[in-house]
Amino acid sequence: MKTTKKIIPLLAAVLIAGTAPRSVGATEMMVPAPTQTPVPAVTAAPLAVKTVDLVIFAGQSNMSGRGGNAKAAPGVPADKGYEFRYGTCPTGMYPVTEPFGIYSNGYLCDPPVLRGGSLVSSFMNAYYKGTGVPVLGFSAARGGSSIGYWQSSPVQAELSQKLDLIKAWCVSNHIHIRRIYAVWLQGETDGVANIEKDAYKTGLSNVFAPLYSKGLNQVFVITIGQYAGLPGTYDKVIAAQLELCSQDPHFSLGSDVLRTLPATYLSDGCHYNQSALNLAGSQSGSAAALYTKLTGN
Repeated sequence: MKTTKKIIPLLAAVLIAGTAPRSVGATEMMVPAPTQTPVPAVTAAPLAVKTVDLVIFAGQSNMSGRGGNAKAAPGVPADKGYEFRYGTCPTGMYPVTEPFGIYSNGYLCDPPVLRGGSLVSSFMNAYYKGTGVPVLGFSAARGGSSIGYWQSSPVQAELSQKLDLIKAWCVSNHIHIRRIYAVWLQGETDGVANIEKDAYKTGLSNVFAPLYSKGLNQVFVITIGQYAGLPGTYDKVIAAQLELCSQDPHFSLGSDVLRTLPATYLSDGCHYNQSALNLAGSQSGSAAALYTKLTGN
């Protein structure tokens, strides 16, 4: 019991420190000021591509790639995947580089120092292999963010506004968005907080509900994994995620691989290394590609 008591505060600190406030529920959330990230000058990609599938990569630190390694992430060939950047560099489509998302800003971002290498490149490669259509991805990940944080008014407004901005930019630049998806990897903070299964399911449904009218087609959930030394910490969240994918037609299971991997795939107590992220990205990219084929495109 003494060991467990020492580990729990440590986990909370790892998940939350410097990234997001402790969740106290959507109506009580104290949302921090948006993060502004200094970045070097970059050049947008040439606009040879005409059709893309837009994907929102959303979640907390494992989606940001806190434990990953950019050098061990696969490259994304030209014209097979893009990143949409805004705010910190000229707005537009850019070649995919890792760590993915270091040019993002606002409430839904982590600073570059907290990003290693992500699952995004693996997702894009698998998705293109299955569909022949490149992904235009944008990062909306914030370390330590709870489901309550994601339901707060400022965060919801930012997510909606950025989606509107990307859609408008694509129209102006003659880029056709064929599908709009979200890939979700979040819940560690809520697991530590011992959230109830139904509360998490309701919260996750609420996060994306306003985006369906803006064209969001489907949410692909990557279930969270484990916390080394505290088995069962994330069980309620994982159960909620699996149930939602089986019960709500707006949600599909992208990958369940993280919780099956041994602790050797963790770079610390709760963050997965690049090998694990590559697996989760490839599986969820293939799942999204199959869904796209089965639903008519």
